Amino acid sequence: MIPGGNAAPPGHAPKAVVDTPLFDFGTALEGKMVNHVFKIKNTGEGYLDIRGVKTSCGCTTGNPSKTHVAPGDESEISVGFDTRFQKGHQVRTITAFTNDPNNQQVAMTLQGTIKKQAEASPGAVDFGTVRKGSEGTKQIVINDLVGGGPFSVVPVSNTSADIKVTQEKRPDGKPGALLRIALLKTMPVGAFDDTIKVTTNRVPVQVDVFGTVTGDLNVDPAQVSFGIVPRGQDIVRLVKLSNQGAHTIKVLNVTSSSPAVVASAEPIAPGKDYKLTVMLRRGTPDGQLRGQLTIKTDDPEQATINLPFYAIVGQFKS
Repeated sequence: MIPGGNAAPPGHAPKAVVDTPLFDFGTALEGKMVNHVFKIKNTGEGYLDIRGVKTSCGCTTGNPSKTHVAPGDESEISVGFDTRFQKGHQVRTITAFTNDPNNQQVAMTLQGTIKKQAEASPGAVDFGTVRKGSEGTKQIVINDLVGGGPFSVVPVSNTSADIKVTQEKRPDGKPGALLRIALLKTMPVGAFDDTIKVTTNRVPVQVDVFGTVTGDLNVDPAQVSFGIVPRGQDIVRLVKLSNQGAHTIKVLNVTSSSPAVVASAEPIAPGKDYKLTVMLRRGTPDGQLRGQLTIKTDDPEQATINLPFYAIVGQFKS
């Protein structure tokens, strides 16, 4: 329900008028609060009720000084915009819900440009796809974007024990730091995602680190796509599971997260390669279908392999 859904009755009705609905704060440094006060005046003949204030994002807050405004009086909407981790041109909308029959949603806009104080270059680290047991190293540079004063980087932190971050001085002698990010051979098979948190004497900087570690067992394709299919027939897709290791393995069973999709495994080269037959059953209800197959093996390192599937089921006319 919209907070301002019930307007005042005709007659002695209120009238909500914003003194200046647009505030351009120009340029602000990242990490600084941008504060402004919008004023909503009641120029009508009845009491104006402000029944709620909604902002376009969680980084912006707005609170009215009065929620029951007499004719001729006004309410101040105090707005705070948290600029942490923001950059570039930003626009935020603040909406006040009122009982004004002609203006039940009063819009105010806060806009301006956020200038970053510090950043990582590159802003994210992608290790891509690597084999289990491999190691790799990437590096990033922490840059000072403001200048005119001391800039320091204190020791950094991250969560994963399989990613090691070391800090060095920049080789060019400029303020900031050089960070070496090492992917250790202990990283387990599967997708990984970590965040490096860098504390500076100005603003914090965050760097996402991600990638995928593959083991001896791999499926091709990595996702089963049935595409757009009619409802009245079975659709079959084939997947190959390959064992690139020196030891042999067995596929114990294959289960599905949806009764609409079933799968079975058949050995091609025993212990090395398997063919998976994946079927989308006829009669599956119309709509989008997402799920995954779970392949269980006797491999001690990859006892479970997840294989996503996707389909759009329905009757389509040209």
